[in-house]
Amino acid sequence: MNTTGTVRVSVICPTYNRSQAIMATIDSVCAQTVEDWELLVISDGSDDDTEDWVRQAAREDLRVHPMRIARTGHPSGPRNAGLATARGEFIAYLDHDDLWRKDHLAVALGLLEAGADLVATGCSYRDAAGADLAPLSPLAAFWHPQLQLMGPMFEPSRVSHRRGLVELVGGWQPGAGLEDWDLWLRMADAGMAFRTVVEPTAVLLTGSGTRRHRMRRPHRLPLVTLDDAKAAHSLLLELRRGCHDQVFRSAGLADMLDWFHQMAATGSLVSPLDWNGDLDAEAERVVMGVDRLFEELVLVPERGRFALARNLLCARADHARRAAALLPAIQPRQLRLLGELATGRPTRRSSPFGGESADARESAAKAVERPRGGAEASRGDAPAPTDTVHPPLGQTLARGS
Repeated sequence: MNTTGTVRVSVICPTYNRSQAIMATIDSVCAQTVEDWELLVISDGSDDDTEDWVRQAAREDLRVHPMRIARTGHPSGPRNAGLATARGEFIAYLDHDDLWRKDHLAVALGLLEAGADLVATGCSYRDAAGADLAPLSPLAAFWHPQLQLMGPMFEPSRVSHRRGLVELVGGWQPGAGLEDWDLWLRMADAGMAFRTVVEPTAVLLTGSGTRRHRMRRPHRLPLVTLDDAKAAHSLLLELRRGCHDQVFRSAGLADMLDWFHQMAATGSLVSPLDWNGDLDAEAERVVMGVDRLFEELVLVPERGRFALARNLLCARADHARRAAALLPAIQPRQLRLLGELATGRPTRRSSPFGGESADARESAAKAVERPRGGAEASRGDAPAPTDTVHPPLGQTLARGS
């Protein structure tokens, strides 16, 4: 065991009222094949027996360090407190309801010590009953600044990085929206890049009880705007019934392939180091396998008109505006089809390869903040998946939690 003032890696685990269940998370760190670590378990003002359990773990393994801060109600506070205390050359995160496979740190540190600044491993998902869920697509392990902008990628329990990088971009920020999406985007904007593997070294809890599914969705991404509320509602129901799924799947696949090939041509598309599959074939498998394409669409009032929009879990309005500005360039066929449906023009079922309509471009060019009041279509606040490789409009591919 390292007896000096530094360690190889500091593991930061924020917790609140997890009680005995946190022991499984701690045990998964203690079982790592890499032994030179410290585990900082930061209680965000827990008022149950969570801290007693953490102290017990610390008595059994001196590498476990309990910490407590005043209640912030947000994981960014404990994570920042952990960063301020960490002694490790590298930083890894582990949420209090997730687990690591015993080689997680070995895989992450292997990439970091080979020169990566940021690392994301693959993962598997389990529900609250412990049942395994569908694996994540290898496409979700690709990375590019545009992918980072358009969808939340890589839950904290999958991510490690060099010490000091987070502080360079302002640390973890509290507030509405996904704080990890916000941080990874700020790091990408600063020129930092991920290196990834598909290998599932983390086991993540997902389901409607997790924090991501309870948080407010502060921003919307309008896709098309109609003058009449009844017509907008009818179009939403028509899409949800699956009347146009086939043509939107074809358009979505074409849009996705064009986008990925364009990103690859820039030389900045990061593919997972341990995957040699066929990108086009995997994209087709993913898009054609998506069920309920428009389940995530909502209907929102917008300046006297009515927009079909996607929920955005981004934290900042400027992020939402940037995503809206890029959307017409990466999903033109789908926006064109949606515009044709909104204006009553027939969709071109046999050839979804044209440009988007002017109405669709105008609608997608602005992101609206979530209204404080006003009617929305039913099920508009249903839990939405959050990680994405951008299949057809209105649907994301879940990272699960």
